[in-house]
Amino acid sequence: MSAGAEDPLPPGIAGRAAERGALRALLARTPLVTVTGPANMGKSTLARTVLEEATRDAGRPGGLPGGGFVRVGCRADVDAAGVAAALNRAAGLPYDAPPQTLAVHCVRRGLTVLLDDCDAVAGACGWLVRQLLRVRVGVGGVSRPEAGAGAAVSAGLRIVVTARQPLGLGAEHVFAVRPLPVAWGGGTTLFAPSAPSAPSAPSVPSAPFDLPCGSGDGPLPASYDVAVRAPAAAFGACSPADRLVWARLSLLPGDFDGWLAGCVAGRSDVSAQEVAAALGRLLRASVLALVRVGGAGLGPADTAVTPFPSPHPPRYRLPAAARAVGLTHLRAAGEEAATLRAFRTACAALAAEAQIAWQGPDRRVAVHLAETERHHLRAALTLPPQDAEDALTALDIAVSLWFRWAACGRRDEGRAHLARLLRQSRDDTPVRARALWLAGWLAAQDHAHRTAESLLDRAGRAAARHADPDTLARVAHARGLLALRRADPRTAAAYLRRAAEHTYQDAWYGPGPAHSQVLLAITLAAQEPTKASAPAPPPAFDLTSVAATGATTTGRGTVTPPSAHDEARGSPLPGPHRGLHLN
Repeated sequence: MSAGAEDPLPPGIAGRAAERGALRALLARTPLVTVTGPANMGKSTLARTVLEEATRDAGRPGGLPGGGFVRVGCRADVDAAGVAAALNRAAGLPYDAPPQTLAVHCVRRGLTVLLDDCDAVAGACGWLVRQLLRVRVGVGGVSRPEAGAGAAVSAGLRIVVTARQPLGLGAEHVFAVRPLPVAWGGGTTLFAPSAPSAPSAPSVPSAPFDLPCGSGDGPLPASYDVAVRAPAAAFGACSPADRLVWARLSLLPGDFDGWLAGCVAGRSDVSAQEVAAALGRLLRASVLALVRVGGAGLGPADTAVTPFPSPHPPRYRLPAAARAVGLTHLRAAGEEAATLRAFRTACAALAAEAQIAWQGPDRRVAVHLAETERHHLRAALTLPPQDAEDALTALDIAVSLWFRWAACGRRDEGRAHLARLLRQSRDDTPVRARALWLAGWLAAQDHAHRTAESLLDRAGRAAARHADPDTLARVAHARGLLALRRADPRTAAAYLRRAAEHTYQDAWYGPGPAHSQVLLAITLAAQEPTKASAPAPPPAFDLTSVAATGATTTGRGTVTPPSAHDEARGSPLPGPHRGLHLN
């Protein structure tokens, strides 16, 4: 997360000479500068380039005093509570060092603080900046907080922030980065190549696109910055394999990792190893953006830029312009349907892994995985299905994400997805029975009693036809909840006792017997002693007879047993499963 004067330069930029000079002049006289602009506009690259240039020119006229800068990429797996700790680690301090110590450390060494891409944690970044600006370094390097919010800033401390919106601080100077005028297509030189980063560096060829994306793994010329502004021209310069990977990845709406890229882009014509190699080439060609640096597989240059990498695999982002070009070629090649099917199948594996993690010792793992992949999961649930099988896959995803709808405060979203998917997938399957139960349970939680009763009746009949005692037990749990809402503790106790005594064959989806036991204890405690032992009404479906058959649901909806926990989803690319190793 940190970078200093000894780190390699970021990729060269062209067409920003005026902005580079203006930003450098502003940094020379201003303690806090926020570089703003739309996404994929080059804010981070501009800020790093200016700081690198200022570091090399330190001590010369026009150079900033000091010896480098420390950087935290706020998209790189840093939450609001961890911004200060990440900055402390980047500066070489203990993670729990107070802001006063951090300010003194940076001033003594002449380090500029760079908070990069702060939109996701803008509040935490604003708080940290205010604390740093309230510290003045006195004689002998002793720091003391200044009185009042408008106090003078630390002597020599400079802070640079990149974000889409300003932080809204009084001492903040906003530097807006605007789009460059670009001539799309061929025939016109869009950018001049950047100068070499060091005298010993090889000269950069002046002709654009003289090294196709797929030809070798060496460094690419700086003229490849055209890929950011003119993806149509860059697409034509890539090798056939890279064009296939680019086009298929254009279906992904959000950030993605190598596993998902292999699932979506891998085919008989492009192997998993070729997809991994294509990701590296497209990244070096500026077609892909690296939004999170992983902890495995880093080269020396990567570890120099990021000495504290994320423990999770690296994640990539395809900018909107490049995604539009790739999607056009994907549709022209007639591969959109097959790619969408592969994407939805991969999302079903992600959702199954998340629900397994939810039943594990740390539910934050499941929440983290579902939140990280929320854009893809939402797209898999909402994109039109190709056929009945594809619609059933989408319904399976919705059922696997039951914990997100029922326990994470997203009932409205879950009910909307289930209502639409149940209309699209009308085949009588075990997954549909479970989806009907989930829709009824969510309706019961929302006090929609009539809707819940109707859905649970249909779910019970479907589960009995498919010999699914687990779903029948969960239907009984939901009926007990409805009875409690109707102030009928006797009926509620009968249903909840039935659910609490059931031994689940598939314990991964839905609330387990512990939930029923808690509700049963509350129900019995609220009853009068003479009524607590009242006989239960006859059940609508006999769980015992269904369970005695030993039948288990087959096909979709059945999750692997605990012994196959690590086999939850096969990985076409090497490396550990993601989502199950959050510390």
